[in-house]
Amino acid sequence: MKVRNYFIFVIVALIVYPLEVFAQDSLSQKKNQLVIKQNIQKSLEKDEKQSKQQILTITPQEINLGTITTDKSSEGVFTLKSISADVIDWSTDGSSGWKKLENRKLSGALKNNSGSIQVGIRLLPKESEDKQKSTSSYVEMKLESGSEKLICRKEFQVGTHKAAIEINSSDGQKTVFATFTIGYTQKNPSINLNPLRLDMGSILQGKTVSKKIMVSNSGKEMLTWSVVARKHAKEDFPDDFHQGRYISFVNEETRGSGVYNVPLNLKEKIELMGKWMESNGYPAGAEGENFVKVNFSGTGIILYLGIYQEDEVNISMSIDKNSVENVELLKDLKEKKGELLVAEGLANGQHVFTLVSKDSRLVFEGVKILGGSTAYFPEGSIKIVPNSGATTRQTNYLNVSFNAGQAVPGYYVDDIVFTTNSGEALVEVFAEVLSENILKVVDIYRYYNGTDYLFTADPQSETKRLIQNRYVKEGIAFRLFKPDTPGTACFYRWYNPQKQSHFYHYNSVGGGKDLRGYIYEGAIGNIATSRLTNTRELYRWYNLKTGHYFYSTDIQGGKISKKIYRFDGIAGYVK
Repeated sequence: MKVRNYFIFVIVALIVYPLEVFAQDSLSQKKNQLVIKQNIQKSLEKDEKQSKQQILTITPQEINLGTITTDKSSEGVFTLKSISADVIDWSTDGSSGWKKLENRKLSGALKNNSGSIQVGIRLLPKESEDKQKSTSSYVEMKLESGSEKLICRKEFQVGTHKAAIEINSSDGQKTVFATFTIGYTQKNPSINLNPLRLDMGSILQGKTVSKKIMVSNSGKEMLTWSVVARKHAKEDFPDDFHQGRYISFVNEETRGSGVYNVPLNLKEKIELMGKWMESNGYPAGAEGENFVKVNFSGTGIILYLGIYQEDEVNISMSIDKNSVENVELLKDLKEKKGELLVAEGLANGQHVFTLVSKDSRLVFEGVKILGGSTAYFPEGSIKIVPNSGATTRQTNYLNVSFNAGQAVPGYYVDDIVFTTNSGEALVEVFAEVLSENILKVVDIYRYYNGTDYLFTADPQSETKRLIQNRYVKEGIAFRLFKPDTPGTACFYRWYNPQKQSHFYHYNSVGGGKDLRGYIYEGAIGNIATSRLTNTRELYRWYNLKTGHYFYSTDIQGGKISKKIYRFDGIAGYVK
């Protein structure tokens, strides 16, 4: 019996013990897996934390190197700083579009420390007599870091230029800028004019418009000059005068911002797609494919390029979806100073010009539309102030004004003639005169809800908004203008739901107003930015306590309390 019990005990032990061992092993494995998982998670968090610390900062973002001449160079320093415990490698090919003297990069490595890139700009002397007569010169940029250096060159005209330097690293690509101005490039005086084609735009009969011309000297010796509008004899007036009308792409509001937007007056004529940079107010190509489409009515079109570099040209063009062969056209582009005859002899009517710029740094000044009658400006209608001067290294700014009081509706073109001690130079001037009868207005209705005032040209389309917010109709407050009316700009509307307040301005970014908390609601019409015939002021008041705005054509402010509201200026001019 004892032997039997002994065998039973042994059998039970053999069964239970392996199970306990297995359970312990399983628990131990789970603990080990948990520890391993925790270690992996900590490692990942450590790696993530370290990766987040791999930050490379570059200061400043832009260096202004000032004016360079044949006897004056300039230098600056970009500081690179890493706060990472890991090594951050960086490199740069210099500025895109510049020719490197050697096929190499400038590179370095940082590990929780600082480094620097010295940038030097100098103007190279001209080698031959023919080059001495040229208004352009080669600029050399030298980038140095430690014992390494990168030298590249590019040809520029006299004026201000900005070079973009792209720096690549494990922290991503960063871009810094070096701005410089080329003063004089030769000993003998030589006049430089900007722009060479002055677009006065569309102007109503009886109105005056003004534009500016910059005059500088690319020579070392003093330049003396005088300027007059060209005078014409009776025999200079042909019955059928087809000089063409110029359309400038310049947008003064975006000048210096680095990003180009089509100006309001060209919205229906020009369409841009892709990434367009800004150069002195003009659209400039960037990386990738960028498109520009121009809708025009005429028999041909000429394209004007502000900057031309042979190695940068990578464009394709079409007229009405028919490809334009540009190989022959581009051959003499440099000699023609960026003037490119794209098409002529087309059927007189509506056409579409499309251009594709691929990885090109070209600057697009504008187009000239061929076909259609033009006339010379009426004698005495153009005034230039000042009309003479002496220039060494400074830039003179001339105010050119056109009074359309004696001009009939139509297109006008003429020359402004500069006479200097180094020869003669011309600036073409263009304008379109419109009849006052074309002014078309739209009724603007005012609704209110407490201290909030909503203006709209189309109450029916905003019925839901008006009902939900319980707005009360007050009737027609004033009249705005239709789009493209000369002398007007879009009148934009914003709404702040927290303050329950509307704000209006003709500047697309609010004219300096802090728009945080405001929602953009579009344009309600066009408002005159200066007084037009039979227009009146639209005044603006501001409630200091609530942050609300009030608009009225009544200088007294109507029913608002002057103790609460403060006068905030003229919002524009309305009918």
